[in-house]
Amino acid sequence: MNHAVMHNLPNFHRNALSALTSALIYGALLVMPTLNAQAVTAAAVTAKTNTTSSKTTVESSKKSSTKPAAQTTSKSTKAVTVNKTAKSVKADTKASGSKPTTQKTAKAVSQPAPVASEVANSLVESAPVVTSSSQDQVIDGVIAIVNDTPILRSQLDRAVAQASAQLQAQNKPVPPAQQLYPQVLDQLITKQIQLDIIKRQGLQAEENAVNAALTNLAQQNGVASLAEFQQKLDAQRAGSYQALRQKVSEDLAIQTLQQQQLASRIKISDQDVDNFLKSPESNALEKSQYRTLHIRVPFEADATGKTSDKQKKQALTVATQIAKNLQAENANIEQIMTDAQTNYNAQIQGGDMGYHVAAELPTELSKNITALEVGQVTNPIATAEGYNVIKLVDKRGGQQKIIDQWHTRHILISPSTALPADMAKQQIDTIYEKLRQGEDFATLASTYSKDPGSASNGGDLGWVSEGDMVPSFEAMMKKTSVNDYSVPFQSQFGWHILKVDEKRQKDVSDVYRKNMAREILYQRMAPQALDDWMQDLRAQAYVKIMQ
Repeated sequence: MNHAVMHNLPNFHRNALSALTSALIYGALLVMPTLNAQAVTAAAVTAKTNTTSSKTTVESSKKSSTKPAAQTTSKSTKAVTVNKTAKSVKADTKASGSKPTTQKTAKAVSQPAPVASEVANSLVESAPVVTSSSQDQVIDGVIAIVNDTPILRSQLDRAVAQASAQLQAQNKPVPPAQQLYPQVLDQLITKQIQLDIIKRQGLQAEENAVNAALTNLAQQNGVASLAEFQQKLDAQRAGSYQALRQKVSEDLAIQTLQQQQLASRIKISDQDVDNFLKSPESNALEKSQYRTLHIRVPFEADATGKTSDKQKKQALTVATQIAKNLQAENANIEQIMTDAQTNYNAQIQGGDMGYHVAAELPTELSKNITALEVGQVTNPIATAEGYNVIKLVDKRGGQQKIIDQWHTRHILISPSTALPADMAKQQIDTIYEKLRQGEDFATLASTYSKDPGSASNGGDLGWVSEGDMVPSFEAMMKKTSVNDYSVPFQSQFGWHILKVDEKRQKDVSDVYRKNMAREILYQRMAPQALDDWMQDLRAQAYVKIMQ
């Protein structure tokens, strides 16, 4: 693994990617092209699969003469009887034209989002679909084969139900079955191809990241702890929590895989950055930019077009509760708006507004926004349209940039096909004991580390800033004293021990401007790079869709 892979994508890169990827947590892979990026991150609701007594018998394909010799698990499948909507799924062994569009948008008007607690139910309803009729019995069957992995009819039915529920939750039209089924199947196939790569590479989501995602989901459902959340889910259906955890872990691993691929595909030269900084577009970097979450509770007029004092009081009550909920560190704006909408008739509006300079902000709101510290939330602000609540998520540009930096070394032991995960853990523990016995860190790094970019230099990563490394690495680096080394810890890349040689503060204003320019260029190139990679995946994979 290249040393550069160890570095985390800058925040702006990660924001761009999260708007592009269709493989985020909670079933978001199944989002159709008409769904916006923020709806992608909302928890999906699944409807129970509807079956009918009208059926059609579909004969499965015999072993294909074009199938690679190594793929032996699906030589043939028995004839299966499936729901008549399978007719709409067309066979296509190449990349189809139904790729999901990838764009980043802020919601102008929030529609009621699906209830997060229903996610677990949708994920664990994996039993084969069985119904009976006077003539035969319908048994869950294979609808497609991806490399050696079958995709079942029941998976497709649940996925379509999730996509339909998301569209309906936003009051958007649901495409007819003959369009929806092939699109959803296409995305299931793409996901499985990525999961195959993850398995081969031994990629794993960080436990901390999985726990954080599940904790956030638990809090959305009014549950204080993961243990209580597990009890609540398993009480509804045994194994629900584990199924949800597996789903979250898979989708976070896919996100990591996509980050790695984009990092390797997108090349931005120093000359590209310099050209951008010389262009008029770079003027925006000289001004402070504010990224906000903005929710408006509009006034509701009566039949005469006037708003009563009672209605204004109700709007203020709702806005006050929104302001309180937005103060949470990882506030989920979609869920906050959904909760507020249940007690309010007029359509609540808002979303992540992205970055704006102060001059672009509404005059009556700009003075309140510029006075905020990052993480702070305004009290409800009254305008002619209603009450506004705003949270400042980030602020950048327009000022001197002083940052903390750590001169860091590390030893990386990565699991692989030749080194199973348990053996990798044993090896890092052995190295840790050698350090405790006084052996030199740099020598051990040169001898054992699997990071080719730093091992030859005694594990030296140079000066590292906040945001450069993955969260688990950064957290351990910050709490390790100068001239000391850490205990072994895990990231998605393997097991690490790090050492902090020095710490300093540095004025990086010029570097910061160049990084911001690089991130803007990255955002422009990311959509096409992700789309190209997805097409390459399909071209290289074995895909057989049953007719």
